[in-house]
Amino acid sequence: MLAILRKIAQAVSQQPDLTSALETFVSLVKESMKTQCCSVYFADYNQENFVLMATKGLNPKAVGKFRIGFTEGLVGLVAQREEPLNLAFAQDHPRFIYSPDVDEDNYNAFLAVPIVHQKKILGVIVIQQNLARVFSQDEESFLITLSAQLASQLAHAEISEILKQDEKAHQTTCLKGASGAPGIAIGEAFVVMPKLSFANFELKKTDLAVSSHIEQIKLFRQAVAATRNEFSTMSQELSDTLPNEALAVFQVYQQLLDAKSLGQKVEKEIKQGWCAKSALKRVIESLVGQFMAMQDNYIKERAIDVQDIGIRVLHHIVDTECALKTYPDSMILVTDVLTPSMLAQVPKDKLMGIISISGGSNSHASILTKALGIPAVWGVTDLPLLQVDGKEMIIDAYASKVYISPSNILKQEYSQFKKQEGILHDQFESEYQLDACTLDGEHIQLLLNAGLEVSTELTNAHFCDGVGLYRTEAWFMQKSQFPTQLEQENWYREVLTSYHPSPVIMRTLDIGGDKVLSYFDVEEENPFLGWRGIRFSLDHPELFLEQLKAMLKANAGLGNLKILLPMVTNVTEVEEAQRLLKQAYFELEDEWADQFYKIEQPEVGVMLEVPSSIFLLPEWAKKVDFCSVGSNDLTQYLLAVDRTNSQVSELFDPYHPSVLRALNQIAQNCMQHELPFSLCGELAADPEGAILLVAMGYRSLSMNPSSINKVKWVLRRLKITDMEDLLKSCLGQSSAIEVHRIIRNFIILNGLSQLLYKVKEA
Repeated sequence: MLAILRKIAQAVSQQPDLTSALETFVSLVKESMKTQCCSVYFADYNQENFVLMATKGLNPKAVGKFRIGFTEGLVGLVAQREEPLNLAFAQDHPRFIYSPDVDEDNYNAFLAVPIVHQKKILGVIVIQQNLARVFSQDEESFLITLSAQLASQLAHAEISEILKQDEKAHQTTCLKGASGAPGIAIGEAFVVMPKLSFANFELKKTDLAVSSHIEQIKLFRQAVAATRNEFSTMSQELSDTLPNEALAVFQVYQQLLDAKSLGQKVEKEIKQGWCAKSALKRVIESLVGQFMAMQDNYIKERAIDVQDIGIRVLHHIVDTECALKTYPDSMILVTDVLTPSMLAQVPKDKLMGIISISGGSNSHASILTKALGIPAVWGVTDLPLLQVDGKEMIIDAYASKVYISPSNILKQEYSQFKKQEGILHDQFESEYQLDACTLDGEHIQLLLNAGLEVSTELTNAHFCDGVGLYRTEAWFMQKSQFPTQLEQENWYREVLTSYHPSPVIMRTLDIGGDKVLSYFDVEEENPFLGWRGIRFSLDHPELFLEQLKAMLKANAGLGNLKILLPMVTNVTEVEEAQRLLKQAYFELEDEWADQFYKIEQPEVGVMLEVPSSIFLLPEWAKKVDFCSVGSNDLTQYLLAVDRTNSQVSELFDPYHPSVLRALNQIAQNCMQHELPFSLCGELAADPEGAILLVAMGYRSLSMNPSSINKVKWVLRRLKITDMEDLLKSCLGQSSAIEVHRIIRNFIILNGLSQLLYKVKEA
């Protein structure tokens, strides 16, 4: 059965459009399951009914015309229950609806399963047979498995088809994601693809002009020549280390690249109207399918070689095309997975917004977009990247929506909203020089989360109370090897000097999870529960000592450095880190005995981001000088939600009552043990979150630069006593939904409705 599943999935993926994909699907399912009828119904949410999209066995004239309501018939019943329906006599069922348009009079046996993608019913697969019988459990299981495997594939095809239809009809397509950095962006899509695969590419034809064919053939031949050179270089470089029989694989690759093997087939497809990428996709997938269909395992393995060659040629085609592209003046960066290196390459003055298909709105890259103040939407799943390249777009990151090819009316409306957003921003900015002091006279220290965008953050030195979290890993991530001690010392000195005399809390190297070094790649099944933070540093004392020495030397004569240890879970880790810090201190003291500056021992703190650390506060009070709550990871671990996973991103909510109660408990225990404490997670950057934190007793909040003025503006208009009443009500709730409702009402009652500014449904 596994081979049949693969065959069907592969055949469907090779089709140029949704109609062909579904026709192929129903034909192969009918053949594989030896039934007399297979049909696929798709959900039309605009008209609230299911439409027959493809069939082998029903009246073909009914395709695209026959519809049945969401709550009607057996198809509607399957969708309502979200589970299979297996009947021997379908027409005897009370929900059966007879329709002469589809010609199903002779069918008795009926098996249907829903097509579900990310909790959404996409449609229903139905197989039918004349013989009255209940389909076996194996048959039911096969259809369920097939539906699950193809759900994302069909969802992707569905969105592609919608985009094509909307483009023909000059209509706007609206897709939903998860909001990262709030705001509105209007611009042109610029697609960046870190990883290439044929699945990313929609089949596309060129115009019928011979000149277009010649141009595409030339592009293909250049890519083949570049791939040949690539294989020759690899063969020469490995000739001294690999035996001749191993090097023979490169000769096989060269033969497969030969015009008779690959070139003629691709060029024939180009002459039939396909662009170079599409022609290559059609030929490679066809060859892979032929190899995979063979019984001989050796021949089957050649499919991997063909796929590898195809991807390499594809890379060179895309690289050539990208070399000719220029950044649009108003650019919306669209990618599968956003990385910091992508943002480093893009001119910031042209970057209006970001759309990422994968990843979550609380990932490291998302935090970077918030720090830059760039509107971003995450988890726009199944968006066909290259189909939107160059199209006009609007990002409404307040409502987590993306509009593709927006109408003039929609653009005018959002342009007006953007002006209103600018007025609101100026209102917050107008009080940047004032103290963050509540109406009843309580000063709140507002600090920066820094280190993500190292080229621009130093300009914020005079608009905050210091740095509550400096992410030292940002420097490491921009290098191609581990930085030297001198390089680190110079970096840290620049930062400490810029913010002097205000404190700068530097977190030691915190890699792992979604923060990786290109020159030190670690493969882990569950990186967020793996080799992270202090665990890595203690396992590599040679690197840790270099960083500690660089920090101590950079702090000489300034004295505003504090050191923060990440991902701490037990007392032993802190003791070992402090031992290494003392070692670094005494070694430098000997080394600098005759120097003008004296080495100082900075305060040391721990990050509270692992649930176990919450229960060690009595021990921390004896071991360290302060603690800082990392609410992003703490929320992730308390709720068991991977914050980079778009499929569960909606479950990540720091306003969940359990998270709020944990944060409140931390504040109470820290005050009890007289341990200075602060919070440096994204919750502090949200004015509503800042209100609750201040009510809990947090008097030091660290956030991204773009949020400081807004949070300051809000705190200056409220009393601590009112915030405490709000907190008490929120802590008593049983869900995040209720917490959000209560906070919203509080904001309105206190005349701060500007915070709730959202673009109305367009």
